[in-house]
Amino acid sequence: MGPRRPVSLAFRVILMCVLVAAAGCGSGDGNSKENGENLRTVKVALAIKAMNSSFAAIPVARYLGYFKDEGLKVETTFTPGSTQAIQAVAAGQMDMAAPVPQSLIPDAVNNRSDQRMFFNWARSQVASFAVRSDSPIQSWADFKGKKIGAQSLGSGTIPLAKALLREQGLNPDTDVQFVSVGLEAGAYHALTSKQVDALMLFDSQYAAMENLGAKLRYFNSALSEQLFSTGFSAKQSFMKANPKVIEGFGRAMAKADVFATANPEAAIKMMYAVYPKTNVPGVSDDKKMKDNKRILALRTKHLTSGDPDGHKNWGSFPESGVKAWSDFSVATKLTPTPFKAEQFVTNEFVQAFNAFDSQQIKNSAKNYKFEG
Repeated sequence: MGPRRPVSLAFRVILMCVLVAAAGCGSGDGNSKENGENLRTVKVALAIKAMNSSFAAIPVARYLGYFKDEGLKVETTFTPGSTQAIQAVAAGQMDMAAPVPQSLIPDAVNNRSDQRMFFNWARSQVASFAVRSDSPIQSWADFKGKKIGAQSLGSGTIPLAKALLREQGLNPDTDVQFVSVGLEAGAYHALTSKQVDALMLFDSQYAAMENLGAKLRYFNSALSEQLFSTGFSAKQSFMKANPKVIEGFGRAMAKADVFATANPEAAIKMMYAVYPKTNVPGVSDDKKMKDNKRILALRTKHLTSGDPDGHKNWGSFPESGVKAWSDFSVATKLTPTPFKAEQFVTNEFVQAFNAFDSQQIKNSAKNYKFEG
């Protein structure tokens, strides 16, 4: 074989566009209040296969006109993962992305890219270890010698898993074996058939498994509580040129989080209205609602960690969380040296995100009657 040719930027951009297109446009073809003149279209790349209730805040903001109130019309696109979402923003195909930190940090810190997280959405770690309820694994020490299933061997959850195991005194390079099990049915089968002893996935996946009847136990730690998870990112150049877009998007998301927390059933019905494919045919309405409420409840726990409503700091990145990510990144070799907050996140817009009457929205949500 001859020397490997460097991949051109043009080719990478074309490949990224193909990946985004293959994932399917997620704008939703249902009802929302985003119709109107003089609305600024904002394109957001979500690192999920398809819309699900863990992201219910987006259809809520669309359905209730929270984005429209800010002069915005939001179009969502689904990508295979955080890396592709980040690349879509870097290439100018998307205005914003919703990546996990471990995917953005190498690009922002090591490569000094222009992209930063501007809205801390999942304020505690959505990924965790899970075992069967009847598993002999009862403590962290019991993980020694076990097989752990991950989405893929390149998954961003593996560096996190290694850090959590190392925190508990285990050597993740020799004490455990990571196995690629995919997502959903594949991962569920790998666990129940005992091909793996544990999984390292995230909240919505576990909720879906529980909807299928799985009985799971979870392992978390102090470190996972410090490491915030999914947030929204954009280029610094975009933020500088469009501060009102960033402020409006974040404020609409904060409002939608408040509403969905107060009335999850209405939030799920709004998701059905804006993204009709989420209203799966052939399943009873009661079953669908119960399943989606479980997924949303698990995600809400992370969205409301630290009481952002009470402290009026929706979207903020805590200093302790940034330091935890810096320490984690050095320990897992994501970055060669520690980094500062400004290399990765910004809290510039937090005050604007929280400029709304939260109590008014909660009152409205509790009295809201969805009529379709």
